[in-house]
Amino acid sequence: MTPPRTRTATDTPLPDDDEDIKVGDDAKPAKKRTAVTPNSRKQLGRPERRRGRKPGPTRVMMNVRVLLETDDLVTEIGEETGMGPQDITDAAIAHYAAYLRRTGKLPKVPKRDQQEQTEAS
Repeated sequence: MTPPRTRTATDTPLPDDDEDIKVGDDAKPAKKRTAVTPNSRKQLGRPERRRGRKPGPTRVMMNVRVLLETDDLVTEIGEETGMGPQDITDAAIAHYAAYLRRTGKLPKVPKRDQQEQTEAS
């Protein structure tokens, strides 16, 4: 067994560990890199919308996790009907809301329509 070696002045100098530490006014928090998601046709590399073409309906981002079985159902429905996941989801939510209204678990008139009616009167 060899004894641990000690550094001498003739050894090559090791880099100073303090060189990479920022202290005082120079200290800035490390920036986190965030994923950039394109949100326009230009950023997506798609051509601009044709002149005179109306924009589609206003949509809101909604992130959900679905069961694998549900994802398989969406795929199956899409293959059978030719609809995309967005259209399938919109139809499913509208169908479920209609069911809840029929059973009395949701008001017959959506809340935003109720608010508009009370403001008008």
